Amino acid sequence: HQNFSAGNNEKSIEAHIGINGEANLDFLNVPLTIPEMTLPYTNLTTPQVKDISLWEKTGLKEFLKTTKQSFDLSVKAQYKKNKDKHIIPVPLDVLYAFINRNINSFNRRFETVRNRAFDFFIKSYNEAKITFDKYKVEKSLNQRPRVHKLPGYTIPVTNIEVSPFTVKTLTFGYVIPKEISTPSITIPGSGAYVPSYTLVLPFLELPTLHVPRNLLELSLPEFKVLSTTNKILIPGMGNITYDFSFKSSVITLNTNVGLYNQSDIVAHFLTSSSSVIDALQYKLEGTSSLTRKRGLKLATALSLSNKLVEGNHDNTISFTKKNMDASMTTTARVQTPLLRMNFKQELNGNTKSKPTVSSSIELNYDFSWPHVYTTATGAFDHKLSLECLTSYFSIESSTKGGVKAFILSREYSGTLASETSTYLNSKGTRSSVKLLGASKV
Repeated sequence: HQNFSAGNNEKSIEAHIGINGEANLDFLNVPLTIPEMTLPYTNLTTPQVKDISLWEKTGLKEFLKTTKQSFDLSVKAQYKKNKDKHIIPVPLDVLYAFINRNINSFNRRFETVRNRAFDFFIKSYNEAKITFDKYKVEKSLNQRPRVHKLPGYTIPVTNIEVSPFTVKTLTFGYVIPKEISTPSITIPGSGAYVPSYTLVLPFLELPTLHVPRNLLELSLPEFKVLSTTNKILIPGMGNITYDFSFKSSVITLNTNVGLYNQSDIVAHFLTSSSSVIDALQYKLEGTSSLTRKRGLKLATALSLSNKLVEGNHDNTISFTKKNMDASMTTTARVQTPLLRMNFKQELNGNTKSKPTVSSSIELNYDFSWPHVYTTATGAFDHKLSLECLTSYFSIESSTKGGVKAFILSREYSGTLASETSTYLNSKGTRSSVKLLGASKV
């Protein structure tokens, strides 16, 4: 079953989709038999599997409980309109003033072009008419009309007789006919007879052109701006929300996303799940905001919570007229039957008194696999600092690490430490490197 709805009014635009249904997993209870098979291109043979139930062997029976499963899906999106409007100034009054100052000059130019165009057209037409009439009279006096006579003929098989017919053309051309006499047609034996007809075509003449005098008074209309609009209004961005939910007997998922335009622009994201399986339960949340007070500041925060993995991330970057400041912190923790690990990273930078950047990374881990008699513990630490001015450049770095492991009951251990520094100015360069390492097998 499913349903859909949508709406639009003065305050909001929204849409909703809902779907629910049922699934029958009885086919997983049917006993399954797989015969013995030899893998292609190998000598390996798989054993026969007889009367196996996927419903019981895969563990689906433990957390699904029943083969009759149902689900419910819902999606909703909404946009709440913002009544505030952004104003963009447009200096149209300057354009109107420019048009009014130059409209009279434009009208005079238009009238000049109009008069020249009409004069040229009338003069060209009259010259063409005089030339054509003169040519027609001269040809008519010196030559007689041409008469073209086509002989009669009999159409084979039908014995239809067609009498001769004539075409008379004008004296000053062979293309334009003046008079056509159609042939007479006689059909023997039937007594049918079509007499001859004479068709006189109208004579081609150019009429006398009369141009109304009021047509020469064509002019552009006058216009007057009653009110000037010096701004464009653009609606402000509203609030956008999105909700998603999925429910079944195994897991329930919920997701909410929102983008809000208030004093600050804020984006929020939240998704979570609940399940009969602990590993599938989680919560992921994120928030990002853009602040425009006393400069520009962008802050983002993310957090993840799960039985196996946890983590947090925060970063901030801000811009003012005199300073830029940025920071980022990331922490993570992994807890699995084989591996436990903690991770932390920090990054900071600013340009208050001088451009500086500092970074640090810490990592601790503990790996244990008793079945193969293997364990390992270790730590890693790295720090970096950087300073920069037009007069000098300085960078310092240090790294420390260690590991202690038992692999197949044999002990291995090792440590590493390094320090590096570099200083550069107009007078010279100074650098140093220190490296220590030790291992035990």
